[in-house]
Amino acid sequence: MSIKDKYGMEFLKVSADGNIGHTCIRKDGIVDKNNLLQFLNYLNISRTRHLLKEINHYLENTETPDNTPYDSMVLEHIDLKIHYPEFIIDEQPGTFPLADIRDLLMEWLVFLQS
Repeated sequence: MSIKDKYGMEFLKVSADGNIGHTCIRKDGIVDKNNLLQFLNYLNISRTRHLLKEINHYLENTETPDNTPYDSMVLEHIDLKIHYPEFIIDEQPGTFPLADIRDLLMEWLVFLQS
């Protein structure tokens, strides 16, 4: 099972005025903490790669993890925070494992490049 399926997300290509865009929505219109994962809508290829790089830094240094919360600067209007081993979106109480976010971002990147 893919990570996007695990969290009930769906990636769609949308066309408007001849332009193709990419969107991330919740399957079946479910509303819960996983709706926060729709922040992917604001990530283009470059931003996705940058956030992956930030997360991989923390995951690759698990023997000496830096437990200081790190504020990603990828998006200006959504607060994305890495607080190893969790990922926090807009300071909400529901967090996500960094490894899951990494895998979700990799799926999103493949989708954006398709």
